Amino acid sequence: MKTTMSAAAARRLMREYLGLVLFLIGMFAFRSAYADWYHIPSESMEPTLLVGDRVVVNKHAYAWRLPFTDLRLAERAAPQVGDVVTLASPDDGTRLIKRIVAVGGDRIAARDGVLYRNGSAVGPAGRVSFAPYLVPVGDVFVMGDNRDASFDSRFFGSVGAERVSGRAVMVAFSIDGWLPRSDRWAVSVAPVP
Repeated sequence: MKTTMSAAAARRLMREYLGLVLFLIGMFAFRSAYADWYHIPSESMEPTLLVGDRVVVNKHAYAWRLPFTDLRLAERAAPQVGDVVTLASPDDGTRLIKRIVAVGGDRIAARDGVLYRNGSAVGPAGRVSFAPYLVPVGDVFVMGDNRDASFDSRFFGSVGAERVSGRAVMVAFSIDGWLPRSDRWAVSVAPVP
């Protein structure tokens, strides 16, 4: 026997769930344009970010975006050296989280395990050395903090600042396997110059 829902029952069901539907749409729009979270899947940002960290990302740090798109409505600020950011990989669009080590106009190089920006040593470079590279205006050069375990600008080059989708602001919580890490609740992800 076939059952059908009456028009009155359908309207009643719509009224009952309209609030839930609007809430879900609003929540996804908020995550799309204002703030989101990112799960750390690899060791590329250790010791700053650990595998299992859930990082809160400010998606309007650099630009206001139209929800559910990459369309930038208004610029807010330029990405800065030291910021930990999320961006789309130029290779395949995968979402990455890396640290900006140079911006447009900077000359970046690595030799003998030392990273140089504009001729000054700024930190460890890992085992990968590269010749001086002038970052084009409008681009950023990103690297993982764990230099020897990171796929970053040393391999795919600098990326347009418009590819940067947000700035990491804090580790909300962290899970090591199945257990939460008690020392990784609301930990700030501060920029490093």
